[in-house]
Amino acid sequence: MEEPKGIDYWYIGENEKWCIKDDAPEWAKEEFEEYFNDEPDENGIARI
Repeated sequence: MEEPKGIDYWYIGENEKWCIKDDAPEWAKEEFEEYFNDEPDENGIARI
């Protein structure tokens, strides 16, 4: 899998889960949400 373009805006929060910085651009926030989406895609594949 290709490394996300907005990964520089990601960090591990106090709860030891991945978070995105508040000042990240909207495209990076959308990419983050898509990357961690646990809903299956049209092929039945879910990412964690």
